[in-house]
Amino acid sequence: MNLKSDFGVYDSIPNLAYFDSISTTLVPRISAEGTKKFLETIAVSSRRGAHNLAVQGGSKTEDVRRNLAKHLATNQYQLSFQKSIPTAVASFAYGVYGQNKERSKIIISQNEENSVLVSLLRIAEVLKLEIEVIPIDVEGTLDMAFLERKIDEKTGIVAVGHVTVGTGTTNPINQISKITNEKQALLLTDATRSIGFLDFKPQNLGADVVLFSGNIGLMGPPGLAIQWIKSEIGESHIPGILGGSAVANVEPKSYELSLQPDKFEAGTLNIPAIVGLGESLAYTRNLGIRNIINHLRSLWSHLEKRFSELKEVQLYGSGRKYGTILGFNIGHDTGINCHEVAMFLDDSNIAVRSGLLCAHPLIKPMASEGLVQISIHAYNTKSDIDRMIEALHIIIRELL
Repeated sequence: MNLKSDFGVYDSIPNLAYFDSISTTLVPRISAEGTKKFLETIAVSSRRGAHNLAVQGGSKTEDVRRNLAKHLATNQYQLSFQKSIPTAVASFAYGVYGQNKERSKIIISQNEENSVLVSLLRIAEVLKLEIEVIPIDVEGTLDMAFLERKIDEKTGIVAVGHVTVGTGTTNPINQISKITNEKQALLLTDATRSIGFLDFKPQNLGADVVLFSGNIGLMGPPGLAIQWIKSEIGESHIPGILGGSAVANVEPKSYELSLQPDKFEAGTLNIPAIVGLGESLAYTRNLGIRNIINHLRSLWSHLEKRFSELKEVQLYGSGRKYGTILGFNIGHDTGINCHEVAMFLDDSNIAVRSGLLCAHPLIKPMASEGLVQISIHAYNTKSDIDRMIEALHIIIRELL
């Protein structure tokens, strides 16, 4: 697959080798054009107006919701559009602990990304909840025995992401869900780094709530997150953040909730990004999800093969048959700073992520100053990988 002509960024930087897709994925030209057309011809974000533009804006939202549900083989009412992962976490968690006062504990995995981790830490701080953190070993693997010991009838939410940053470790969500179900706790899973990269459906994970970014695997515009929730939970759950279309009727001292999924969509939706996501879904559907995954596996095999040449490189994580995320540093004890590596690569228009990757408790025990993260997507090619490896050979030869 050679898709670079489908992405406008390559018009301005033709020799770009982009390896930061887990942070922000490049947006296909068709998605950018769809967003632009919406802003120029409709622009209206209201879903309750009776005028023609408002009706068109609402119709666009529901069209994309239906297409996304079809893409994920789920019910459209289980999907809601969110402003971000942190706001979705906050709204869900405040709802859980507001509805059930007997639940006073949150359990979070140490390899959780900050968008989930810090949101839940703040909620625990405000509501005076107990926090337990599931520790990880040196490879980033969760201590499952710790989870089984610590989860009890006071646990409201267990938060464990599917695929982690930095190491690309896949957490055993199905196994964790069996533990949480026994204690009637709710499992919240961030699947941002797996939706669009792996061939699976959110309902197959076993989690009660699955969150993911519209911008990462699905290649939609930035500024949009999606929540999938189990039907029975979605019907009874009262979100912690309300307003706008989330409520159906409001009195001076009371309100009525809208039905699912509207009740999860407080405030003004980012309809331009939703429209762009719809175009990106059509784009990936035309490519074929199986073709994308086969391409990513081929790239991953080539990436691992080429990295095996670099004896001076320390890799993080282990046990992956294939993936899309690779973390490394050059040198072991007195190596080259990860940010320096990223800047030297950037001089050759090779973009990678460096640092603590918004997952400080995960990365710091492995590499106190951070690491270099490579993440691939459908627009990458083997020649991109070869260029990066040659640049790393030069960095090692000149600086190590």
